[in-house]
Amino acid sequence: MMVFGYSRTCRCLPGYQYSDRDCSRFQGCGGLFQAAASLVFTPPCDCLRWTSEDPGYCLPLLEAATVADSQQLPPEVASGGADQDLTLSFSLKDGATEVKFYLLSSQGVKEIFNGTQVTLLQNGSEVELRLSSVSPDWAGKYICRYLYENALHELTKELIVPLGTADLIQTRSQLSMNCSSPEGLTLQCCVQNRGGELRASWNPGAPDPVRLGGNGDPLCHFLALNSCPSGDTAYLCSFESDHLGTVQTTVLVAPIQAGDRFCPGENSTGRWDATKAGQVAELLCPEGTDGKMLRSCSPGGTWENVQDSCTDHQLLSGLHEAQLLQAGLGSPQTEVPWMIDWLKAETESGNIQGRNPRDLLAALDTMDIISEVALGAQMRLESSVVSNLLAAANTMLDVDPGPEWSAVEALSPSAASRLLQSIENLASLLLPPSGSPYNLTLPNLELQSTQMGPEFEDFNKGFDTDPPLRVHIEEEELLRCGQNVTVTSLVLKKLGRILPGSRGAKARLGSLVMSNSVTASNGSVSQVEVQMTFGHWNGTGGGQEEEDEEERVAQCVFWDHSLHGRVGGWSAEGCQTSGAETATKCTCRHLTSFSILMSAHPVPDSFALTFLGTFGVCASILALIATLAIYYLVWTSVVKNKVAYFRYTTLVNIALSLLMASFWFLGASRLASDPESKLCVAAAFFTHFCYLAMFFWMLVQALMLFHQLVFVFHQLSTRSALPAMVSLGYLCPFVIAMATVAAFLPRGGYLHQAVCWLSSRSKAIYAFSVPVLAVVSANALILFVVLLKLMRPSVSEGPQGEEWKALVSIFKALLILTPAFGLTWGLGVITMTSEASQFTHYMFTILNSLQGVFILIFGCLMDKKVRGALCKRLCKSPASQTKSETLDSKLSN
Repeated sequence: MMVFGYSRTCRCLPGYQYSDRDCSRFQGCGGLFQAAASLVFTPPCDCLRWTSEDPGYCLPLLEAATVADSQQLPPEVASGGADQDLTLSFSLKDGATEVKFYLLSSQGVKEIFNGTQVTLLQNGSEVELRLSSVSPDWAGKYICRYLYENALHELTKELIVPLGTADLIQTRSQLSMNCSSPEGLTLQCCVQNRGGELRASWNPGAPDPVRLGGNGDPLCHFLALNSCPSGDTAYLCSFESDHLGTVQTTVLVAPIQAGDRFCPGENSTGRWDATKAGQVAELLCPEGTDGKMLRSCSPGGTWENVQDSCTDHQLLSGLHEAQLLQAGLGSPQTEVPWMIDWLKAETESGNIQGRNPRDLLAALDTMDIISEVALGAQMRLESSVVSNLLAAANTMLDVDPGPEWSAVEALSPSAASRLLQSIENLASLLLPPSGSPYNLTLPNLELQSTQMGPEFEDFNKGFDTDPPLRVHIEEEELLRCGQNVTVTSLVLKKLGRILPGSRGAKARLGSLVMSNSVTASNGSVSQVEVQMTFGHWNGTGGGQEEEDEEERVAQCVFWDHSLHGRVGGWSAEGCQTSGAETATKCTCRHLTSFSILMSAHPVPDSFALTFLGTFGVCASILALIATLAIYYLVWTSVVKNKVAYFRYTTLVNIALSLLMASFWFLGASRLASDPESKLCVAAAFFTHFCYLAMFFWMLVQALMLFHQLVFVFHQLSTRSALPAMVSLGYLCPFVIAMATVAAFLPRGGYLHQAVCWLSSRSKAIYAFSVPVLAVVSANALILFVVLLKLMRPSVSEGPQGEEWKALVSIFKALLILTPAFGLTWGLGVITMTSEASQFTHYMFTILNSLQGVFILIFGCLMDKKVRGALCKRLCKSPASQTKSETLDSKLSN
């Protein structure tokens, strides 16, 4: 066996790869080559590890393999024009394998993959390439290559994309012309050169077409105006091609006549020409940047502030390349490492610091897209690639969190959250060198990563930062993750300065931000118990403001990217907090970015709140048992007609549902939340079902009241009404509860991270709050209609006597219980889905735990008939009681 004393990794530029001969002789480059094997297509042979003195050479992508047979298909025109959907069809030979697509255009050759604009479908020998929103970037020769009988065959088809707005080059689209000035005005319109000859014309002005062509890019056409138009005039510029159709743009000219108000020309922040009052002046951005500068001239004739949209041309070009890669044009395995290298060079060149915030936003958008592409392709990135990424992120974190970052946030409120998400995604794809840990220290961040297996041990790492941090994941947790487990921990030292809400008045970030990821051979892992110890900042450390004199309480939190309309926010779900004055220990069941908030008004986890909740639920259970017992004692005395029967049946079921819900609620509060605990899942399910049943029985009661008062000539019988009541009261809640389990449990999003209840993070909580809101709203509407009916009772129709009194009693009870229960669970939704005040938590705890007491008082004891029947029953001895009339004779019809 021959052993070479050296090896080197060589990667081809995008659009190039090694020949088939070299690919068969040498090994691919670690993660970039190996992870791509999971894709639909064979990975491009763009990176090899050489252990020989005989190096290979990169060849153009289409020349790296020998083609045995090539067939050219008739060209196709995107007849719908640009921005339309299109399908290219290819018929292959039966038994074709290894199908790949390429696009050869003026920009070179790139392989095509599934993406946001590309869908590749194969059905036997028929292959389709579907493109959405076709633009000039997709024009060119499409090449379909496949293997048949061990030989490479190809089909080619030219796609012609007509001229569209994407071909137009940005020029000034609105101008003012001073009619008193001897100087004329020159209008300009430009289009990119797609080859061939164009005919350009102006209307009005120069309707006769002028031929444009050659190698210049862009192609521009001008119109000289020597006299003012009579009024505001739109000049239409047209470019026409025999093969590419026509594209048009408009330039609006506003004349400044004698006596008109206008803003005089000046040279501040550029050469601004005289502009008519009420119009907007435009300047093209300086060389090297793209966009426009706009400046309004007020109706009074004074200049307003300049609106600058200029962005570095190189950064915009890189962003456009990233967008095409995300669309499906280019190989992620090849393009992502090169784009990260490019991004590092651009950020370190000073292009994003001390300049227009749009430059930083363009770099951030590019990183965001790169991370999504790499994550979607399930790539594993070599340490050199990740170090380049973190170097770019390190430069971005140097941006002043004051005016510079505030300007970025004004353009994109989610910018900081997306920056964190991008860093998390790409760092989680790190493939450290086998058998050795990988560490990286930069001024604004630090990373430690280790690949586990075949032998596992605890992941226990400390960071020598200020303040210090430590992360610990036990061996048992890692063993459950699978094979080839990689654990990466990243500390972001300055990110907390720019995250929204990190410096609020009620809660301030009290430590650095840490992000952890665990990746196994079968993908990323999201549910792992991780223990972190955060040191606290002292005084003004870390850029934080002076602490108030009042004592602040530490709380473990993670950054939830889905909060506040995807702007992101801190959440305490799934984390337990413990610690001392100088450090806080956090134990969490999920992996994301963590820190601690030093809060003057933390979520109240106190003895008083716990006592109130437990005492209230116990009082509610006793009250509900008393309610059911009273109904049992007085049933035959108070149920004298169908209306009374329906009323007390619904009240009994409301009380029974709430009693069972209280039992499950009390039991669930004693269980530790664990997605794998069947008992915890059962507790959450039955609590959900029973609380919903209580509200649906309230809806049944309201609907029955509505029917009896509005549809007075349509009387209900017990045989027809009772099954419908049971179906609505119990079957509907059961279906909702079961559907919630089926939708969220398989994805691990059913349970709340801290308690055995529905998760707010995965939106499972809305399966409770939305039906409750719907029932409360329906009841409120019904009560309004019933109130109008009760205020104007009819003498000649409708229920009278005992039935009328029963209906009024139902109305009074619903009038009190509906807003009481609606307010209770309205506060509950606030406490479960957002940061709530201490008062909100106390109010929800008190109202929630006393719902049974409300039913006892307003649904039972305030009923005169119940009180009278109960008094008679308790005051008389059993021997002297007369036998009650049976209910059957009263309800026979």
